[in-house]
Amino acid sequence: MSTAVQTPPPAASPPPPPSARASAGKGIHSKVYNGLIGVCDKFVPAKMRPLWMHAAGPKTVFFWAPIFKWGLVIAGLSDLTRPADTISVTACGALAATGIIWSRYSLVIIPKNYSLFAVNLFVGLTQLVQLGRAYNYQLEQEKLQKAQEAKPAVIQ
Repeated sequence: MSTAVQTPPPAASPPPPPSARASAGKGIHSKVYNGLIGVCDKFVPAKMRPLWMHAAGPKTVFFWAPIFKWGLVIAGLSDLTRPADTISVTACGALAATGIIWSRYSLVIIPKNYSLFAVNLFVGLTQLVQLGRAYNYQLEQEKLQKAQEAKPAVIQ
């Protein structure tokens, strides 16, 4: 046996930090977007760099789509003040269904997009509340109609 001390193999270099790819398109919109991102890259503070470079960060549609979708939540919340007879059951049902479906999808895709999950969950919930309001309104109308039919007609 040899008494020579063996040196350990050199440590592997750390993996590069995750980076969000710039747009790969060749159109004018992609060129403008890539130029804007290149300028903004210089101003991102070190503490914000991990968010900026994340695969679902501000450089990607995975960030901006949920941001703009909050408009649907705001519209749904403002619709809570509308009279229940003006609620569109089909529109609320469609939005509730897509909100719930996309909530599930946002947790299955890679990278997981918790921002997309949150906005879709709120879209679905606000529309389910609207559907509940419409259902209660229909029940009240049926009760009123039955009460009107049960009353004898007043003869003058």
